[in-house]
Amino acid sequence: MFTFTTSWDDGDKNDLRIADLLDRYGMRGTFYIAKTQKNRLSEEDILSLSKQQEIGAHTLTHADLPLLTKEEKIHEIQGSKEWLESVTGNSVHSFCYPYGRVDEETREVVASLGFKAARSSVKTLGTKPTDPYMLPVTTMTYRAPYTPITKILLTAGVTPASNSGWEVLVREKLEKVAADEGYFHLWGHSWEIEKLKLWSSLEMFLKEVSLRKDVLYVSNGELADKVFYGE
Repeated sequence: MFTFTTSWDDGDKNDLRIADLLDRYGMRGTFYIAKTQKNRLSEEDILSLSKQQEIGAHTLTHADLPLLTKEEKIHEIQGSKEWLESVTGNSVHSFCYPYGRVDEETREVVASLGFKAARSSVKTLGTKPTDPYMLPVTTMTYRAPYTPITKILLTAGVTPASNSGWEVLVREKLEKVAADEGYFHLWGHSWEIEKLKLWSSLEMFLKEVSLRKDVLYVSNGELADKVFYGE
């Protein structure tokens, strides 16, 4: 049995489409929302989403936390937690570092403010998390945009590595993690999935995973509970 979790950053309106896919296939996810995000979910949408999936904090302004003073970090992190708790009426236990950027002081601030877990952008291939405030990821739902250069290369029959097939790589990683009974963490941005037209690829992958009998679905918070807190 392997563990499968997902997380989705920023709080874009397209997150509702992600949530519907997760619900359709019986999966769990954590949606990290920044208050001033462009095209952000309305507070009514956030409340609705919180009844389907886990809501996590992502600062007020999608701040680059290592560049801030400690007081500014506390304002951004605590402010986002309090705002989301007021919107949802629930405690917010999970946090995600904007841009994946974190230093030791930022980690300590997050731990001191009542969060049980924080997601990083450190990549591993299914290994068990060792720090609740540095949850790693496995792979991102992403394909590099088709720039003029990549179009020229593709026309010439050359496939750039960044466009060599997310659909293939994600399945290879899944099989490796499943064989090791490890931890698979899929993450991404719904606005990016919309921009790159990856909805059908994502749904096909989720559907395939849902047919497996050897998988446990958890949110990021539930993952931390399972690994670190014995819940």
